[in-house]
Amino acid sequence: MENKNRMRFQRDEWIDVFRELLPRDDWQELVRLQISQHSHPFEVKLLERPLKQNPNIGDFSDWTVQSHFIMTDAAQLDRFLEHLVIEQQEMETQAEVTLIIQKQGQGIVRVTNDCVSMYGVAYEELDESGTEYDNFFDAILPRAMFPVEVVFCGRGVLENDDSIHVMTLHDTNWQAVFEDHLIYLLNRKEVRTGKSSRPSKQTLEHFISEFSLMMAYNFIVTRDATDRFGMLDHFCTNGKIAHFGKMDDIETFLKK
Repeated sequence: MENKNRMRFQRDEWIDVFRELLPRDDWQELVRLQISQHSHPFEVKLLERPLKQNPNIGDFSDWTVQSHFIMTDAAQLDRFLEHLVIEQQEMETQAEVTLIIQKQGQGIVRVTNDCVSMYGVAYEELDESGTEYDNFFDAILPRAMFPVEVVFCGRGVLENDDSIHVMTLHDTNWQAVFEDHLIYLLNRKEVRTGKSSRPSKQTLEHFISEFSLMMAYNFIVTRDATDRFGMLDHFCTNGKIAHFGKMDDIETFLKK
């Protein structure tokens, strides 16, 4: 895929990834990934929400500091993370605990009960032609190292139970994998569109139409073998394709 000047790297922006979209909830690995792309030292803060927080306060000024130190090497981070538990909660749940790691006042990674926020993201505009799914995989897969883990969340249509599905791509034929693993979701009771006129054989086109990624709480997230991520949704990426994670040589990446 040619780069048509549709991608721009925004070093001053965050990308939020709900922990429910991480199949192993390996938020510690994402912390290490972000840290590995910067040099020591780092400032580490672990904060806890006060029981009676003023609802008008939108920052961490009145949170309780549970831990605060300067991290000087990777071993120190590993020791800290080894015993740190941040209980996972459903997406969009009010955080009770927040881990912040920053360098010279600039945040690098932030972890809450429902989300991992990573600093630095390249956004790519969707093409006007083709479906959003076609656009997404055309942007992600040519740059990916296989195997690629794909997480699909259809919570914009489906109830919370069984709304998140994990697949693995070993080549660029994402359509076949989706047909094998996701088409059956069209038979779920929550899918009400056109039930009476629906054909007996469901197709990928029906699925793409029903589970639009421009609908809130429908997500697609990829993670390749080098820990490079891709993501598209209405809420976190605002309808753009987000590239983030391991992007050491960002200039080379943008030219691909």
